[in-house]
Amino acid sequence: RSVMGTGGRAEMADQLAPVPITLLSGFLGAGKTTLLRQALENKEGLKVAVVVNDVAKVNIDSKLVRERTVGKGDDDLADCVELQNGCACCNASDELLEGMSQLLRLAKRRGIKYDRIIIELSGVAEPKNIRREFVEAAEAGNESMKLVELQTMITVVDSPSFTELYQSGDSINRRPDLCAEEGEEVVESDRKVVELLVEQVECADFIVLNKQDKMNAENMEYLTGVVGTINPSAQIVPCEWGKVSLDTVFGPPKGTSWISKADDEDDLRDAVAAAKHMREKKRKEPDEGHACDDNHCGHEHEHGHGHGHEHGHSHDGKACEHKDCGSADSIRQTTTSAAKKFGITSFVYSRRRPFHPQRLMKAILLLPVKVDPETGKMMDSWEFPHAKNGEKNGDDVTDGSCMKKIIRSKGFVWVANQHRSAQYWSHAGHYFELRALGLWWAATALDKWPDGGDNASQEVQKIVDDFSREEPSQRWGDRRQEIVFIGIGMHEKSIEKVMDECLLTDEEMKTYEEQAKASAPDVVKVDPATNFAVSV
Repeated sequence: RSVMGTGGRAEMADQLAPVPITLLSGFLGAGKTTLLRQALENKEGLKVAVVVNDVAKVNIDSKLVRERTVGKGDDDLADCVELQNGCACCNASDELLEGMSQLLRLAKRRGIKYDRIIIELSGVAEPKNIRREFVEAAEAGNESMKLVELQTMITVVDSPSFTELYQSGDSINRRPDLCAEEGEEVVESDRKVVELLVEQVECADFIVLNKQDKMNAENMEYLTGVVGTINPSAQIVPCEWGKVSLDTVFGPPKGTSWISKADDEDDLRDAVAAAKHMREKKRKEPDEGHACDDNHCGHEHEHGHGHGHEHGHSHDGKACEHKDCGSADSIRQTTTSAAKKFGITSFVYSRRRPFHPQRLMKAILLLPVKVDPETGKMMDSWEFPHAKNGEKNGDDVTDGSCMKKIIRSKGFVWVANQHRSAQYWSHAGHYFELRALGLWWAATALDKWPDGGDNASQEVQKIVDDFSREEPSQRWGDRRQEIVFIGIGMHEKSIEKVMDECLLTDEEMKTYEEQAKASAPDVVKVDPATNFAVSV
């Protein structure tokens, strides 16, 4: 009987482990290809495979990869699959999966295993859609998904262009410079530039702030604070010429939880938990902030996903041996300091009463989002706010101008004329969207919940945490207003006043209750004694 040593078992486990995948997002010109070049030219002998996703008819980026492979043997060959049929999150999604399968077949034929597959997305690719495609492919039983694992999501930002892009009212199809080389066909997309920019920043484990050499120190500090507040879970990596540690590209130690494992609802919950955490931290600081005296504010259910918001590489409470962790902590401290210096703040607007739809619309129009119906152009002028040291908390205003200090807001919304349906609120700069997210969980049969509604499931407990435990709101289940507001020089109380004026009055609430009785009853409640979700 042969006995396999510890080293042999570790080697076998490594061979059986799925190949980690890194997604590389960012607009054209941000520096994705430069970062990719470093991965391909690594001196550690790591075997890297690359999927180049560009909308070009002739993909220039793939030529760089071919140069790397010319004249090389199989042992150190970095292979490339080029997508030519469009954006990976649109009509080339099947091609993306087939491309990965092709690389895996090639590796098997050669008797090697890739250390990593890097997917370089086009400028118009939507990282959330790519993430969703991996989940759906696994659920559909795609064989390749048993051999690969989406592990790390990286966004490269063109630092000098960030504020200009953020305050732009343009659609992507009006900015070919962001998604197509000269002479290339532009993908049709009516998404706002700022909408996609925010998605790239929020859906990332690492945010590479490239071209810091073209920024002065104060502006770079300001940008770090803004980006770090928009995505407090990410590690911010300022750099020049796309030069970052390969550990950034090759991701975290195996087994850690990252944004690639989350879904859209997780993203929102994470943002809420982060904003509440930062508020509580600020409240405890001497001579800063104030204790919340609003009984609607809702400091309960502080929940996230185990990885927290104070670190980038926590591993079950153990000290991280990742060599970049020290610098990550340093950058995170810089981010926090910059947020304080420039008055970059966030808070959660949390209420357990529905909005009146007409009054809500009036509040929305206080944001710089009005569009001329004839020309399609933005009617409001808006510039990225830049508070000075003396303006950190903003001024108390009553004319609605407080809403112009908001740079980003998103969350769950409860509207009176949509009793059963949760609404998703998303705003950034000139972009705004309010759309149906699906049924509230109270109105969704328990067996349709994640993991079949099993109360032992962490996913189910996250949902249970969203149910109200107090009367009179307990009867409404998980219905709520829960919007994260991020801004610069914001006056929180003024914004809360604008939003509170949209809530139903006591008299309107009586009418709402009568109307709710006429609709289909809720089918799930939470038993306060056991804290379990139960069918009713």
